[in-house]
Amino acid sequence: MSDSGRSCPLHYRYAPREFARAEELNADTLVIAGGLYGNLAALDLLHRLLEPEASLVFNGDFNWFNANPAAFSSINSQVLRHVALRGNVETELQSDDPDAGCGCAYPPEIDDAQVEHSNAVMSRLRQIASPFPQLTGQLMALPMHLVAAVGDLRIAIVHGDARSLSGWEFGHTALHSPDSPADLTGIFEQANVDVFASSHTCLPALRKLRSAGREFAVINNGAAGMPNFAGTHYGVATRISIRPCPPTLRLYGTRIGGVFIDAIKLHYDHICFVDQFLADWPEGTAAHDAYCSRILHGPDFSVEMALGIVPEPQLTQHAC
Repeated sequence: MSDSGRSCPLHYRYAPREFARAEELNADTLVIAGGLYGNLAALDLLHRLLEPEASLVFNGDFNWFNANPAAFSSINSQVLRHVALRGNVETELQSDDPDAGCGCAYPPEIDDAQVEHSNAVMSRLRQIASPFPQLTGQLMALPMHLVAAVGDLRIAIVHGDARSLSGWEFGHTALHSPDSPADLTGIFEQANVDVFASSHTCLPALRKLRSAGREFAVINNGAAGMPNFAGTHYGVATRISIRPCPPTLRLYGTRIGGVFIDAIKLHYDHICFVDQFLADWPEGTAAHDAYCSRILHGPDFSVEMALGIVPEPQLTQHAC
């Protein structure tokens, strides 16, 4: 097969030192929702859960399953009222290449069937988006990353990792590898930030490390718009705040100084989302083949794996 879906375009790339700049956003509370994947029910819940003083940031791939004109328009018009970054999905919507893939930059351990399904979903979504040139132009104009401040911490918000829009260095496999601490320390030194908040890999992870008397963290929310753990029906978002997370929302987290860094549960209307999904992606379609089992039952993944406490199984379903 071609490199579509596996290659990382040059225009996706940037250097960690680009984050060593002034903050563009200051907030007491940040809620970061990557991987909404066109889930209208999850978007509705995010709006209802949002604390009055909180800033909501969508860090890419808020489109995916919204493969009808009304849902496509609704998702994007609502997201663009908030702070938003583009993911590979939004970036590839305007591609003029009929053979362009999803931009996921899938690593070798992801099987070819998953890559082909993702490319097919992207192709259909591109067709849905074509009557909305002004909207897709707005999406393409969104930045790839953002630097925010919460309390005394500097937060780099990305879709992929510290080097690429579709990078995998902040996925659970890379974060919890034996070589990760040394690699991450260098990245944090160049970026001059305390926390990286990511998504893209579609499965959550959290890693905290210490170096030269400082503490750092990487938190990946996985997917706001799909189940992230076996036997569950909720999405996950990241909350970073000077105030403790409400216990009813908190899944796991850590703390650096006076700032709380947590994964929170998004118990969206599961039945509503399933109905939306099946209406646009019935049996025999690419998204149904690739994602229906995960949407109904969750992936073969656990909180312990996200935290690196236990080894992970061989997984084939990541990213968009």
